[in-house]
Amino acid sequence: MMKAGKASFLWALVLAVAGFFPAGCGTPSEAARIREFLKESVALAEKKQIGALMERFSPDYSDFEGRDKADAERLIGDYLGRFRGIVIHLLSARVDVSGPEGRAAVECEMSFSHGAAEVLRKLISYTGEYYRFRFDLDKTGKGEWRFAYADWQSVSLTDLFPESLEILKKLFPDL
Repeated sequence: MMKAGKASFLWALVLAVAGFFPAGCGTPSEAARIREFLKESVALAEKKQIGALMERFSPDYSDFEGRDKADAERLIGDYLGRFRGIVIHLLSARVDVSGPEGRAAVECEMSFSHGAAEVLRKLISYTGEYYRFRFDLDKTGKGEWRFAYADWQSVSLTDLFPESLEILKKLFPDL
């Protein structure tokens, strides 16, 4: 049996050590917050809530073809307006927050499908079109992330990141 003094010391030591480590249910890491930001952005695009989606773009936004925020809004609106039932699967996201404070770089892959193809996708094993995006994100004074720059390209199934393929295989087991 442990003496009361020794037990008190051990409890004090445990509590002191625990204070040096963040709690498992504490605030999420910046990388986790950015992944959530991406998921929420995808959900807004699927719902065609373009105004709410554009609030996530920095006023100084630009893309690899020189489009600004207004141009991006037109591009997104035109794309989403062409299709019924857009479904976007965020496959993987590589997040780098090691740069300057308030900046992050993201490389992610998404699968896009729409309309009847989405309804029948599992029956016909149609997994959509794949795109790799590179985003630079800026953090606002309120601590919210915003898209500052975007670059994207179409990629084939064989060119997807290994982690994207794993996610895709969970979505489409017959792949």
